Amino acid sequence: MNFPIAFVIGFSIASIPGPTIILIATETIKGGARAGLAAMMAPVLIDAAVMVPLGWFLQEFVSSELAKTLGLAGGCFLAWLGFQSIRAVKTSSDPGTAAVKVVQGRPSGSSFAKAAITHFTSPYPYLYWSTVGGSYIRQALARGGFWEAAVFPLGFWLGAVTFTTAMIYLLARGRRRLSPRAQPAIHILSGTLLIAAALALVYRVWHDWA
Repeated sequence: MNFPIAFVIGFSIASIPGPTIILIATETIKGGARAGLAAMMAPVLIDAAVMVPLGWFLQEFVSSELAKTLGLAGGCFLAWLGFQSIRAVKTSSDPGTAAVKVVQGRPSGSSFAKAAITHFTSPYPYLYWSTVGGSYIRQALARGGFWEAAVFPLGFWLGAVTFTTAMIYLLARGRRRLSPRAQPAIHILSGTLLIAAALALVYRVWHDWA
């Protein structure tokens, strides 16, 4: 069950406007699909090298009560992201325009380096992998060892890459935003799925430590 849950979370989180996804959109508009794909790979590699080990360490070596608290905090974080996604139906603006404003004044450099710096300096990856991701990985390690634990981050990255690749394709073909009808539907669906995932995580954490 971890893989579909992870895929849904990754896909849904990637659909929410944020610093990294806005930068990827900007690099795609400026440099084409190749630049966008290079920027997309930076968060995945940083997660694998830094965020996942950090999340596992915090979950494995802190007290059981703190691990439970982190898991519950992760559920709240997912629910908050879900509500943010639903709110984006009314508040989202043109991602291309927003992205240009975000990167104005930054020094030139490769798309990969820009995305790496953006991901490192954002609080969301640290919060996500120390709570949501770390909790799922710890539970999977306890049940089935390393390979089962690896399923969750792989599913999360595949979900995020699926959405981001579709966005890059649309932007590279000159469409800076989805149709007016499709965009609100995607935000509402993503928000609903994130809230459902939050409830599932809270239930599992509470059940494990009850």
